[in-house]
Amino acid sequence: MSNSRTKNAILNVIFSLLLQLATFARGLILPRLIIPAYGSDVNGLVSSITQFLTYISLLEAGVGSIFRASLYKPLSKHDMDGVSGIINEQKRFYRKIGVIFVFYVLVLCVVYPLIAKTDIARSYIVSLILILSVSTFAEYFVSLPYSSLLSADQKIRISYIVNIIYTVVNIIVSLFWVSLKADIRMIYFSMCIIGLLRPLFYTLYVKRHYKLKRNVKADKTALNQRWNGMVHHFAYYIHTNTDAAILTIFVGTAVVSVYNVYGAIIFGVEKIITSISTGIAAGLGNLIESKKADQINATVNQFELVQGGIATVLYTVTGLMLIPFIRLYTINMTDMDYIQPLFGSVLILAEIIYCLRCIYSTVSTNANKFKETQLGAILECVLNLLVSLALVLICKLGILGVAIGTVVGMLVRYLYEIIFLSKNVIYRPITKAFKMLTASFAIIIIAIVLCNVILDYTKIMTFASWFIYAIITTLIVGIIAATVYVIFYKEDIKSIIGRFTARS
Repeated sequence: MSNSRTKNAILNVIFSLLLQLATFARGLILPRLIIPAYGSDVNGLVSSITQFLTYISLLEAGVGSIFRASLYKPLSKHDMDGVSGIINEQKRFYRKIGVIFVFYVLVLCVVYPLIAKTDIARSYIVSLILILSVSTFAEYFVSLPYSSLLSADQKIRISYIVNIIYTVVNIIVSLFWVSLKADIRMIYFSMCIIGLLRPLFYTLYVKRHYKLKRNVKADKTALNQRWNGMVHHFAYYIHTNTDAAILTIFVGTAVVSVYNVYGAIIFGVEKIITSISTGIAAGLGNLIESKKADQINATVNQFELVQGGIATVLYTVTGLMLIPFIRLYTINMTDMDYIQPLFGSVLILAEIIYCLRCIYSTVSTNANKFKETQLGAILECVLNLLVSLALVLICKLGILGVAIGTVVGMLVRYLYEIIFLSKNVIYRPITKAFKMLTASFAIIIIAIVLCNVILDYTKIMTFASWFIYAIITTLIVGIIAATVYVIFYKEDIKSIIGRFTARS
């Protein structure tokens, strides 16, 4: 990347990381407040409704990434007519979804209380649905086109800063209402009202910094790959949202609460890791547009090493420290069994694979290879759903079943992306990807064995002792990882160090 692209990528990664840390903190703090005060069923209900509301994003059909990819070229040429045409089309498209969303919410108010396995009153459920739907509606009517523009122009950090502030304020407001023992609906109503300030900020910022032209004809060619992008979007949706739906309908909303306590940690770590992908996406798209093969391959190699290495270290530490943390975290949550070590391990495995695969998905998305890679997305969707449903309905495995389904889907998609990109976009040996996979799992196995020999995790009885164990575990895993990567990736490490020292 050029110095400008590198600078923007670094800033985007920093603020993306800060946002994920704030989101991670919220994901840990809110259940800790809500479950003891309101119960697992209510916590699971809120999480489940939130997931059902995201179903409307299926109508988006993955056009967000397509719009973003189509903006790279006019932005690089400072063609504001071209940019305006794409943004105007994006506004038109998203506002149609916003109108449909209103009708979807009304249908959900009728149908959801009938299908959800819960004893909570119908009127309570309907009021929660209406409250939680407000922020999603605002996103489609205002926010999404502008955040897409900021992302494509390598200024996505602006969006991150806004969301960091929003997340911190949410935590403070939640602490306030819980301390007053207020109705949980008051917490989420307050969050929605505060959230409405975000689209207002985006509107003012874009109006001030971009000379968009409302009278330019909407560019409908930006959606040429819409149906191909839809497949990828659907696959991502299956990965992130369907587990809660399956558990809500076939197992119960209280089990969704258990799933989300683990998810707050495991998915939170994933978001921190993939903040690297998000932060460099626009710069990578700009680089791919330049057609400089050697530079592209060098960047992808370094990208894989950094994100793959961080994923390996963080998820190894997470695997070792998860159950001790859950025992302490859920000590006052006695209405459900939250100690599920096998489920936690399988979900961690799924997210390790996802983080490694995300490296390749980021490249294919920014190379506009939606059509060419849709078969992998289809396989991921089908396998994830079929395996999850079979293990939940036939084998009665509950949350473990949906986690195994996720692993199967992730692994197949990961292998597909490796093969396709190695033969088409980045033109490098497939063995490079498997070298990273082998190195990662070697580190994981060595670290788990060594840490369990050195440390006795059953002695963790307080958060203070957990914190000490976590530091020691991180140091051990970090040293093992650094040793392995220096042996196998010496030249790539030199290149990464050279990139940063050249800027100083």
